[in-house]
Amino acid sequence: APDAATLGLPARYREADFAHFWKWWNNAQASGVRALLDRVSDLEEWLSRPEDEVGPIPSREDLARLLQALRKRPEHGIRPAGADSLAQWATAGKHKFRHGWELWWIHGPAQSGRSTLGAAALRTWTERTGRGGSFVSVRTLSQSIKDVYHDVRSYQNQAFQSVRDLVEPLQEKPLLVLDDWDRMDSDIRVAQALAQLLDHRYSEELPTVLTAAGSPEARELRENHPLTRLEDLSLLKRLEGAERVEMVPALRPWIDRMERS
Repeated sequence: APDAATLGLPARYREADFAHFWKWWNNAQASGVRALLDRVSDLEEWLSRPEDEVGPIPSREDLARLLQALRKRPEHGIRPAGADSLAQWATAGKHKFRHGWELWWIHGPAQSGRSTLGAAALRTWTERTGRGGSFVSVRTLSQSIKDVYHDVRSYQNQAFQSVRDLVEPLQEKPLLVLDDWDRMDSDIRVAQALAQLLDHRYSEELPTVLTAAGSPEARELRENHPLTRLEDLSLLKRLEGAERVEMVPALRPWIDRMERS
């Protein structure tokens, strides 16, 4: 399997793996664990009530599976929502993708561990398969693409690379992690290059992981975002169809939905 440097992992994430991530996450959530687990009985009661009382519960089957898993291992309710599925996919290749393309979207606030989790998935997947991959900062890649268009006197693109030189090597990576997707530069040419990259990987069915602060829907709602300006509805729909990992304890979104109902 490729080593961390070959995968392009920054020094901070070179030792990332799922075991270390779970340990760090459990420590970070320790103060709120009891309060979350105390609400499990409320969720079970909510799920058992007739729909005409509580209204429709979206993804009811997902909640039922989570509650069943909690009876065996309570930590499933504390881990980030969807992270167990990501780990199972990276470790054993087992996951049913609803939209065909192996696309993951990891989102959460700053310092929530989304980049670490993406790096752990990359290392684990490449170790299991023996195939290559790459961890790419979207912010850095955006700047490199912009530098292609700068006047030569700026000396930002001393190797005289084209956009093709920058993007083509990423198109065929067996696994690609695009970190901080929401920090893409606002230049429409950057959006066009990154959209082309995702289009190619979709066509070739190559697994891809994106990390961002918000969900795919939040990306579309931002006014004047370059991806929205491309008016590429197919790309936006693919992003919305990604498998989600939300960097909050898995029980938290369900408790919030229950309290709103």
